Amino acid sequence: MNFFKAQDKARRNTKRLIFLFILAVISLVVLTNLLLIGTFAYMDTAENESFVTVLKVYLTQDAVIVVSIGVSLLILLGSIYKISALSKGGPAIAEMLGGQLVPQSTTSHEERKLLNIVEEMSIAAGMPIPKVYLLDEPAINAFAAGQSHSNAVIGVTRGALTQLSRDELQGVIAHEFSHILNGDMKLNLRLIGILHGILLIGILGEYAIRSMRYSSSNKKDGGGAIILIGIGLMVIGYAGTFFGKWIKASVSRQREFLADASAVQYTRNKDTIAGALKKIGGLDEGSLLETPSASEYSHAYFASGVKVFFQSMFATHPPLEERIKQIDPGWDGRFTTPKIETSIPDKDDVESAKPKSHLAGLAVTTAILSSTEQAINSIGTLSEDSIEIAHQLIHSIPDSLRKSAQTPYSARAVIYTLLIAEQADKNTAWELLEKYADENMPGLSKELYPQASGLNDNLKLPLLELCVVALCELSIHQYEQFKHTVNEIIIADNSVDLNEWVIQRLVLQQLDEHFSLRKRTKEKHAYLGAVKSEAETLMSLLAYVEHKEESQAKHAFDIGKKELRTSAFNIVPRKELALTKLNASLDKLMQLKPVLKVRILKAFSAIIMADNKTTTKGIELLRTISTCLDCPIPLPVTNSL
Repeated sequence: MNFFKAQDKARRNTKRLIFLFILAVISLVVLTNLLLIGTFAYMDTAENESFVTVLKVYLTQDAVIVVSIGVSLLILLGSIYKISALSKGGPAIAEMLGGQLVPQSTTSHEERKLLNIVEEMSIAAGMPIPKVYLLDEPAINAFAAGQSHSNAVIGVTRGALTQLSRDELQGVIAHEFSHILNGDMKLNLRLIGILHGILLIGILGEYAIRSMRYSSSNKKDGGGAIILIGIGLMVIGYAGTFFGKWIKASVSRQREFLADASAVQYTRNKDTIAGALKKIGGLDEGSLLETPSASEYSHAYFASGVKVFFQSMFATHPPLEERIKQIDPGWDGRFTTPKIETSIPDKDDVESAKPKSHLAGLAVTTAILSSTEQAINSIGTLSEDSIEIAHQLIHSIPDSLRKSAQTPYSARAVIYTLLIAEQADKNTAWELLEKYADENMPGLSKELYPQASGLNDNLKLPLLELCVVALCELSIHQYEQFKHTVNEIIIADNSVDLNEWVIQRLVLQQLDEHFSLRKRTKEKHAYLGAVKSEAETLMSLLAYVEHKEESQAKHAFDIGKKELRTSAFNIVPRKELALTKLNASLDKLMQLKPVLKVRILKAFSAIIMADNKTTTKGIELLRTISTCLDCPIPLPVTNSL
């Protein structure tokens, strides 16, 4: 599925969700009006009076307005509270479900296998590597959660980790990556927040009953009225539960078929995901989770995490049999009884260290882009070949650097060495490291420097992404010290090399967002005129990077301008491309609506392909910018190399 069409569909689903939410609120407001006004009318009805007569007295426009506003505010505030609680993105969901973060430095063979799969898929897709959480559950299940690609997490149960083969586990992770890339993940968080407000009425009724359990229940007694209202609110709460489950089911089921199909497309192997589904059917625990919070996120699991009554109406996932048949039409109807998978440590990595025959030579060679359309159509997609290339790239990184990237302490040293390797005055850079970094950091950095300084350009972005995941485990104080040291080294020579800018932008932006030092960008600009200067800056940067001669750069810029279908843009002189201007320009472009991001990225692609040739630096710069724009361009693949 086209990435931008998928994002648009996700937005339409959000509008549909809001529409269904409004219907639910109206229904609950009507029911609550009837409950409250009816209860007070009943309590005020004398023995010789007609209840209907008293009810007419209470049922006034003012009373209805007051109750309606009160109930609406209660639901709205409940939803806002929950949305705020989930503002940290994926980690909040994972922790709510009892997940434990899998550290990058884990020594568990199973956990390392899981991290390797996630890392390969992320680098192949051109997106930040999600943090991985492990749920101590015997069932086979998984989920993806987050507000954006940069704060996404992948959650996996221990049952999935120990009872699925590597290929089956890869199929499950591919399914979850589909939810991330298709925009489902953000919708899932909105769904939780919105539904919390609906369910709050029932929670309030239960609280009212508990608070008055020792009070008189005489109908003339105020306590009795509260108990009666509490019972009524609980009944209405069940109506809220009905609406909640109905809304979840209505926006979830078809997305699972799409994610299954995408997983097959990504891995080119129907047995990966079909095998996982068959094992769920053959496992006593199936995919059911034991955590008390399971139902709150039930619409976002790989398979049904809770039991559902009225399956046809409230099920958030299609039946296992139906999903398997969609993937494997020749299935004989038999489920597979899973067993604990045993593997030799790193066996899968060793066995697959050799590239496939048609990919030989791509391990340290970035493939060219063949056309602008290829670049744009590949956004938000994955393929078996790109995953294989990512695997080869990761394993082409020297062991000392790759292992150092797995711990937050040594990952800092990796970043420092990559930066110092770019400095003209390396002695000054080392002095700054001595001055600002931790006491033992200069020594460790010098040990890693020989391999970092000679690292192939194609391996730098994968290495940076591996470091970022580990650096998320720093404390806020450690991160601030690290950030300050990085910036001091970069500005030491009063000029900013492009490689330095990529390191600073890619690493620090993700970490700033993780440590809540940078607010999430809101999409608000819907016309190119609002970002004219900023677009000119980045188009000029790409033109100068990919085309050394001024005339060639100007020609490439004009091709990009033609792709934008505008004549008002002008190339920025090379000397005016300062670091502050680059960062400010990219920040502004991040605020574009998706329809304009397509046009901007087409222009960028056209610029670097203006002479029908591309360089590694140009492609990596394009992928860095696209990552910041939340439009990940996967590793390009070609058989021509």
